[in-house]
Amino acid sequence: MNEYSSPESVSADQLSALQTHVLAMQESLMHLQHDQQQMHEVLLAQQEEIGRLNANLAKVNGDMERLLAAEETPSPEDEKPPHY
Repeated sequence: MNEYSSPESVSADQLSALQTHVLAMQESLMHLQHDQQQMHEVLLAQQEEIGRLNANLAKVNGDMERLLAAEETPSPEDEKPPHY
């Protein structure tokens, strides 16, 4: 069917071909929507994992900073008394 065809001049074969084409497009759209939903779920899971990893990294960085600060400051037990 072209843009100049009137609805009366559309044959049954053309109509059937158009219906088949529309059904194929609808099926493709359903598959794309399903794939998009799966990608969305994966993205959300990755964002949650990144959040957990960032929290763990911040904790490790804080622990390292405390350990480094503790190494730099001598403990009172390590200092020699003034009379030595």
